[in-house]
Amino acid sequence: MVITIIGILISLLLPAVQAAREAARRVQCCNQVKQIGLALQSYTAVHSVFPPGCIVSTLAAGSNPSFFDTWAEASSTAVNAGKHGTSWILHILPYIEQENVYRRWDFKKSVLGNQAVATLDLGGLYCPTRRGGVRPGDQASMFLGWTSGGADYGGCYGRYDGWINNDDEHHRFCDPTTSTSSGVANDSPAKRAGVFGPNSNTGFRAIRDGASNTILVGEMQRLRPDAGASGAARYNRTSYDGWALGGVATLFTTCAADPSHTQPGGMNNNFFESPGSDHPGGAHFGLADGSVRLLTENIDSNLFALLGSMADGQVAQVPE
Repeated sequence: MVITIIGILISLLLPAVQAAREAARRVQCCNQVKQIGLALQSYTAVHSVFPPGCIVSTLAAGSNPSFFDTWAEASSTAVNAGKHGTSWILHILPYIEQENVYRRWDFKKSVLGNQAVATLDLGGLYCPTRRGGVRPGDQASMFLGWTSGGADYGGCYGRYDGWINNDDEHHRFCDPTTSTSSGVANDSPAKRAGVFGPNSNTGFRAIRDGASNTILVGEMQRLRPDAGASGAARYNRTSYDGWALGGVATLFTTCAADPSHTQPGGMNNNFFESPGSDHPGGAHFGLADGSVRLLTENIDSNLFALLGSMADGQVAQVPE
């Protein structure tokens, strides 16, 4: 009887304990997004623009040579050839108490050429609800199978359908001048753009929709490869991982649902271009004014899309 009573009490207390732990982890994650946002504000105060979403110059071979091939550039072994493939996170390291790491980076080499630095696990880049580092199951989505150097936060590319969806090419950026709008009025590329992009240099004046209504950063989905899938299922796959790696590893889009392009829209949707988290029901997003909001995964898909673009001229306010 005593054992039964104890078991009942434990069963009643356990959900409460788990809820309290998740609440604490959520607060910590929110603070980490806040620190990243403040670092970006500090960077902008010094340089007058936000850091480039990624630095990339390598164009993809084949039928669409206008597509940037971030993966090829990041894995380049060329020295002094201007190959980078690096992310925006690299540029804010001095502002998140990682200046020693930043000073070790050799800007004459690619991400691969800086492997010893790029594989460092940096404090504040892992969501505590999800993980404390790269887990064995995450390695399939890590750059070149590395076992450390991951991150759970990324910058907003806008509401482009931003990457090629072919299985062997989804690390390549689509040409923004030809990418689709996906679910919202087919505006010009400039109106679909977010703060971060390939070789971007966005200043505050470009955020014409208002800094308090424009998503700057947020949590990333970290998906595993869906090997052997076909059709729409093949897009439910890895978004790659690695704080130093430019492209889909550290950028996301807010495209709305568009079945014609196999774009589900929103967040937590198992689509490699979209943001998301392991928090129940939503994810944290930092706005361009430095504030942080926990947005529900049930947010209107079109509203979420508009919050990702910075100068579309349409009314879109972050839900309270």
